[in-house]
Amino acid sequence: MEIILDGRDWQTEADLIEAVIASVEGPAWHGRNYNALRDSFVAGSINGVEPPYDFIIQPPSAPAPEVADAIRYFMARISDGRSEGAQFSARLA
Repeated sequence: MEIILDGRDWQTEADLIEAVIASVEGPAWHGRNYNALRDSFVAGSINGVEPPYDFIIQPPSAPAPEVADAIRYFMARISDGRSEGAQFSARLA
């Protein structure tokens, strides 16, 4: 499933994580970190929207360093999971 993450208003790493959780309809109790995201993507039966995921990130035009780092880190973790056979990807719009 193609999921567009509109990051134009992101100010913090937490904004990115919240956007990802909302986009996959994660439960209120979902962990707010990359390990929890990966676990829910791989384990399945946690989020309202199940993999495969194709995240398309629309970054801010001039992202704060924290946001730019968070986007790079998220994309790297997605790439790592993909290399292990997980059904998700991420790219910039």
